[in-house]
Amino acid sequence: MSTDRYRTLAGPGEAALRERASRFLGHAFPITDEAAFQAELSRLARLHHDARHLCYAWVLGPDGGRKRANDAGEPQGTAGRPILRRIEAAGLTHAAVVVVRYFGGTLLGKGGLIRAYGEAAQLALQAAPVTEHVIRTAMVVECDHALAGPLRAAVMDAGGIIARTAYGERCRLEVELPASSTMIFHAHWAARGAVFPGQDTEK
Repeated sequence: MSTDRYRTLAGPGEAALRERASRFLGHAFPITDEAAFQAELSRLARLHHDARHLCYAWVLGPDGGRKRANDAGEPQGTAGRPILRRIEAAGLTHAAVVVVRYFGGTLLGKGGLIRAYGEAAQLALQAAPVTEHVIRTAMVVECDHALAGPLRAAVMDAGGIIARTAYGERCRLEVELPASSTMIFHAHWAARGAVFPGQDTEK
């Protein structure tokens, strides 16, 4: 994944799948951290209190480095991991999928479970909107008024945001820049006379 951005869910998605009388209800949703996931899992557990299994997987971190899968009583590797693979295949992080199973009385076997949980997760993910989140670093820049226009344009060209501008003896801009562009931006504009209060040039 890019150091500046990652793909995640912009909202929830739901889907239903029936397999040999068993019902699989997929719930995909964005999460900020593990606590947010646990809160949603608890809500789904209350909603589906009579279901046999609530299996899930989640991925966290800008690089997708934190992840967890849980079979929730199904045979090992037949539920959580297939769900996790679908999240990873979609290239998503800060995202979770819970698949609720209402047992229909017919055993599906390991292969059948893997297919059903994986498909329910994929359908739920396909029903959820996807967004790209940009990781930005906040910076304060002070410059002469003559530099303000070009500097503002450079922030926008880099995919940054100008949060606030104040005009006094000098121009003061509070900006947010994509993480990987901050060092180059700092070096370029410092050489042109801009000042970065409180910023360490080695960072």
